[in-house]
Amino acid sequence: MSVIKSFQPHLTTMSLIVVLCMYGLVGCASSGKISESLNYPADTPHPYLTLEQVIEGAQDTPAGLFSRFLGVIVGPERKFTLNQPTDMVVDEKGRLLIVESESGFISIYTEVEGEWLNSERIRVPEILHPTSIAASSAKIFVSDLMGGYVHVLDYEFNLLGTMSHVDMQRPGGLCFDTYSNRLLIADPPAHKIFIFSPDGEYLAQLGQSGHSLSRLQSPLAMTVDATNGNIYVLDGMSRKVKQYGPDFQFINSFGTYDQVPGSFAFPKGIALAVDGTLFVGDVAFGNIQMFDPSGALLFYFGETGTERGQFLMPRNLFLDKEQRLFVADPYNNRVQIFRYFAQK
Repeated sequence: MSVIKSFQPHLTTMSLIVVLCMYGLVGCASSGKISESLNYPADTPHPYLTLEQVIEGAQDTPAGLFSRFLGVIVGPERKFTLNQPTDMVVDEKGRLLIVESESGFISIYTEVEGEWLNSERIRVPEILHPTSIAASSAKIFVSDLMGGYVHVLDYEFNLLGTMSHVDMQRPGGLCFDTYSNRLLIADPPAHKIFIFSPDGEYLAQLGQSGHSLSRLQSPLAMTVDATNGNIYVLDGMSRKVKQYGPDFQFINSFGTYDQVPGSFAFPKGIALAVDGTLFVGDVAFGNIQMFDPSGALLFYFGETGTERGQFLMPRNLFLDKEQRLFVADPYNNRVQIFRYFAQK
């Protein structure tokens, strides 16, 4: 893939729900599947990505002709507003879970006809300031900036317990490693990643042992290759992506501090596609960069702004099994969803 800078919108077919909204048959808001897709790169029959939906602002579940039908799916009539969403995950039930750091809520979305709709918005009293979320096959994990813990919930959002360690200072980014069945917890001020079993057993630490290249300086986020267990860590202060094996042995790293494409200024989020492409969001650039595993820049998209396809300090990234890229855009109070077309 080549690096391409300019993008233009491309018209596609509207979804059924958008049509119903146009005719006033259901109550909808701006948080829907968009009628004009943005392709990256633009004006090509084979784009790398397409912006499919922007979840933002308020959304009402329907009232009227189709209320009974959609009410069964998304619940009784309610109004929801995202308030600084910082992370999201699609769990094993296929629900999109978004943590809102400012309000303390977890918003739950259900996919209907290819569009994510609100089904519930909950608050767990023990979680004061949720910043990151991950999910195993049976449990949900939420890091709490204020409490200094990682909370463990069941799929009904009942609190099961907390994860902590004497060396843990301020747990942040979470990633559940399906290859090794363990939870990775980034702790930037501790300069470590803590590893726990799904049941809360402390297993190991990554970051402060070994030679200088393998040591971490304010790790922010991780992603794991489900095919081989390799761990990619976004290391904030060193402005590098560092790769480790499933046994935590250092493999390599790439990245440098600069203001040009292919470098990092203030990277925050990372995700890995099935073809090995790494996505890295940068709050200073307001964009998402794509790299091959060696660190070669393949493509980048987005810029600072409030329009669709633009970002204000993008935060965490998440790629689901269908290769949809979810980007937390907290200062626009929204999550943007892109479809990635793997290149092999």
